[in-house]
Amino acid sequence: MKLVPVKLAQAKLLNAMADKTVSALALASFKKDRSLTLRRTEDGWQLEEQGFTNVAMPLAPNATGKRLIKEAFKREFPRSNKLYLTEIKTSAS
Repeated sequence: MKLVPVKLAQAKLLNAMADKTVSALALASFKKDRSLTLRRTEDGWQLEEQGFTNVAMPLAPNATGKRLIKEAFKREFPRSNKLYLTEIKTSAS
């Protein structure tokens, strides 16, 4: 878990769906009371939101999915400057 600037965290989150090696990406606030987790599933991606709202939703790999990610990011981290980033990569075989 690394503490990174919010702009870098948002860029990593938005680009994670295009990266074939990422299986999960989690962002948490400084106090760790709010988090967003993006997980790869068998049929696509799933966004899990914990904090202001507690919801898990499947994502389409198009502009609609990115819009949902941006909305969730703004809702969970409205005034954050730094976030904890955890990235889980799949092993290349």
